[in-house]
Amino acid sequence: MSEPMKELCVVHLVRAQNGIEPFRRFLESYRVNSGAIEHDLLVVFKGFARQQDTEEYLGMLTPFCHISFYVPDKGFDITAYFAVVMHYSEHYRYFCFLNSYSVILDHEWLKKLHKNITRQDVGLVGASGSWGSRLPLNKYFSLPPLASPKKRRPLYKKLLLPWLMFPFRVAHNIHHRIYFVSFPNYHIRTNAFMISGKLMKTLNCQPIKTKRDAYRFESGRKGLTKQVLDMGKEIFVVGKDGSGYEMKEWSESKTFWKYEQENLLVADNQTCDYQDGSPERRRYLTAFAWGDDTAENVKK
Repeated sequence: MSEPMKELCVVHLVRAQNGIEPFRRFLESYRVNSGAIEHDLLVVFKGFARQQDTEEYLGMLTPFCHISFYVPDKGFDITAYFAVVMHYSEHYRYFCFLNSYSVILDHEWLKKLHKNITRQDVGLVGASGSWGSRLPLNKYFSLPPLASPKKRRPLYKKLLLPWLMFPFRVAHNIHHRIYFVSFPNYHIRTNAFMISGKLMKTLNCQPIKTKRDAYRFESGRKGLTKQVLDMGKEIFVVGKDGSGYEMKEWSESKTFWKYEQENLLVADNQTCDYQDGSPERRRYLTAFAWGDDTAENVKK
């Protein structure tokens, strides 16, 4: 007789190339923030040449009951998540996926996500979302720095660089128009999200070979959020206050790239980027995620 299906599995991704420090930070946050609901912890080891290479990681996991799952370093985070679902969908109703840089900020984080995903007609919930139409951290475009150093750019660079970058900008804009809807482009960020295994197995996920493929799955015209919405399901961002915020409320949820992100359940490298950023950088990121008219709410 097969075992009865369990309710919830937390999946945390560990990438060999990131080193052990992000895992150490996650595990410490997980230790002090249990989630307040019964679940299993599944740790995905991605890109480790040999299982022996995970010994230090496994030593840190000794105090925790967990499942280890090994995948090659192919594709991106989403590729590993689908591999988990295909293997364990008969064992768990819901999966909560946390990327390598996740840091849990609330004791009842998992209970709050689960409470909202189990509401009628809800298909997807996450710790943060955005209206941004594309990721701003593009190697061809400048981004306000963490600090604001006073540094003059040589005149020839000022004059020449725009012309050199012109073909890349054109290609970037064409790509954007094909694969992304214009602002506001509602999407749940895939750093921390919860979904049923049954629903996730029905999603169409093209092979994710490049970073752009990963962006398209997260926020593209045929990405995760759009597919779930097309099924007639609702989607919520969930905050520390336990509320499930509808898409039009996300900019005021205080979870991502606005205010002090004080309602955020799970941090990651991008929320930290904002938190540690200069006022200039914060305003830039706020404007990208929520529109130019919201950037005035960022402290100067």
